[in-house]
Amino acid sequence: MDKKHIIVLGGGYAGVHAAKRLHKAFKRQRDTVEITLIDRHRHHTLMTELHEVAGNRVEESSVKISFDRIFSGKQVNVVRDEITNIDFKEQVLTGKAGSYVYDQIIIATGAESTDFNIPGVKEHSFYLWSLEDALRIKNHIIEIVRKASYEKDPVVRKEMLTFAVAGGGFTGVELVGELIEWLPILCKENGIDYSEVTLMNVEALGNILNMLPDKPRDKAISYMEKKGVIIKTNSLIVHADENSFTLKDGTVINTHTFIWTCGVRGTTFCHSLGLKDGKVQRKAVDEYMRSPDYDNVYLAGDGIWFIENERPVPQIVEAAEQTAATAADGIIYTIKKELGLKATEPKPFKSNFHGYMVSIGGRYAVSYNMGMAMSGLFAQGVKHLVNMYYQAGVCGFNGAWTYFKHEILNIKNRRSLIGGLAAYKHQAYWMVLLRMYLGVMWLLEGIPKIMEGWLTDTSGSKVYWGPLGNSGGSDAVAASSEAWGEAAEATTEIVAETIGGVSVASASYPAAAAAAGVEIAQPAAEAVSAASGYGEAAVEATGEAVKQFAPPLLDEPLGIYVWINDNIVALVPYLFQIIIVLAEVGIGLMLIGGLLTAPAAVVSLGLSIMFLIGAMAGKEILWFMIVSIVMIGGAGRAFGLDYWVMPWIKKIWNKIPIVKNLYLFMDEPEFTRKQLERRAQRNKDVVQ
Repeated sequence: MDKKHIIVLGGGYAGVHAAKRLHKAFKRQRDTVEITLIDRHRHHTLMTELHEVAGNRVEESSVKISFDRIFSGKQVNVVRDEITNIDFKEQVLTGKAGSYVYDQIIIATGAESTDFNIPGVKEHSFYLWSLEDALRIKNHIIEIVRKASYEKDPVVRKEMLTFAVAGGGFTGVELVGELIEWLPILCKENGIDYSEVTLMNVEALGNILNMLPDKPRDKAISYMEKKGVIIKTNSLIVHADENSFTLKDGTVINTHTFIWTCGVRGTTFCHSLGLKDGKVQRKAVDEYMRSPDYDNVYLAGDGIWFIENERPVPQIVEAAEQTAATAADGIIYTIKKELGLKATEPKPFKSNFHGYMVSIGGRYAVSYNMGMAMSGLFAQGVKHLVNMYYQAGVCGFNGAWTYFKHEILNIKNRRSLIGGLAAYKHQAYWMVLLRMYLGVMWLLEGIPKIMEGWLTDTSGSKVYWGPLGNSGGSDAVAASSEAWGEAAEATTEIVAETIGGVSVASASYPAAAAAAGVEIAQPAAEAVSAASGYGEAAVEATGEAVKQFAPPLLDEPLGIYVWINDNIVALVPYLFQIIIVLAEVGIGLMLIGGLLTAPAAVVSLGLSIMFLIGAMAGKEILWFMIVSIVMIGGAGRAFGLDYWVMPWIKKIWNKIPIVKNLYLFMDEPEFTRKQLERRAQRNKDVVQ
């Protein structure tokens, strides 16, 4: 049987959502269904975050997610090509790199800015509808402020320091918010008094943010005006030239920075296709997002024209995802029926929009979600959570964590939700001595245990205080708890023959048990020696009590520790005894050498927690735990073996299929030669 070829054209919000939904439906039909996404880029662009790049809050990498990451381990072939024509009768797409056949297709080519045929706008304004547009705005503003710092003519200088954003919708207001924060920083860097700057938002209608209710809208206006923004409503722009634009009332605004965010329309490419038109270059679809002209042609996202509740479906992210889901469901039903598989009939499109969120810079936002209006830091926090949820859906925890780093941890100049509290980066070489010191301390824990016979005492009595076997039950728990309580109360003379000072894992459980009269397998003399070696409360063989040198933080072990000891450790105490010694020595050597520092630090933290809850450690264990957490950050790459080892491990790790399936790779997934060959072969299958 020939394969069924499904093509998704466009890798925006709608295209990505549709492709992932198709993969989920056909992941068990790899031999009979081929899913291909075609886009002219190698990455998915977070269009709703472009203002952050234009306003220099984040780097361009933060708004790009490679298709390799998104479709890692998925049954979706990604082809980079620019499609120039679609023959719907022959079912072939023609691109600059090749031609592609299809059985079912989803067209999700998005939208583009529109100038409403206003003279001069296209030639003399900056658009904000692509990553290239955002970078162009950013570089222009940096350059114009630099030039203004040298300009002596006050009139020209004023024009250069006037920044006008046309459009009071989400994009325009969010860009103004970025400029509110960035321009003062830029002026300071160039020796310009910020009072010389004019920042304005120009809107043709009677108000800005018309999709929001009055309360959050008024909050946004109040915040912007408080920051010095001039908001000009009822100000229709009728003409633009090189250094100015003109309003309907004849007012001329002189500026060298005129940014246009006043509306979008369907792409010119989509408009050129032989499909039924709607309005503003958007193509008409039925309630299943299917073109009225062809049963196997679906459309989704900003390029569709569909009337719901007497209004066209808005061009927002939620609409893109929901129209994509409807389109994908129609294709899933059709192909499953053709393959003789169980299929669920698709449901007609019904929107379910949760609300709107508008950030005005990195520290303030307004929103209206599910009937609730919010503003300020809390609204900004909700916006971040929603964006993290989206990225988690696109590429798992990997995506959510990457977003969190870009938007919170790496933001400079106090432009994030938490200001600049996490922006300062500590150089790893300052932690080298701390790393080595922690390693030495662990060696000083492990080596004495070897000398004391932990590796040769097969009874396991060094780590287990109860009766050997798994029959202690609740009696063992009660007895051990009582033993620890009595040992903690012992207050007589200090042990005279303490060897090695205070130990982190100051374990004296055999001796403590002896203090409570609990029978143990270890001889009394050995109990005294072990107890004194750890500097804890112990009882000598004669029964004479001694005083603890460093009492544990807990009077007795936590219940979970006692349970683990009685039900797990008791089964193979000698094995756990060996594991503890080898772990301590291994952690020490790895930290000293800077080898696999992060895993070693995790084990160090886990071992420390075990000693803490087992009432075997004093307050110094907190130091071990805190330093272990610090070491997880990769301190081994500075003067350590991890400098060479970790890149190699990372490369191998990122090639593992299950790692890619679960989005557990670091940075970007890697591909073996065989995987690349299979990908190339799959792509050939759809090329005519």
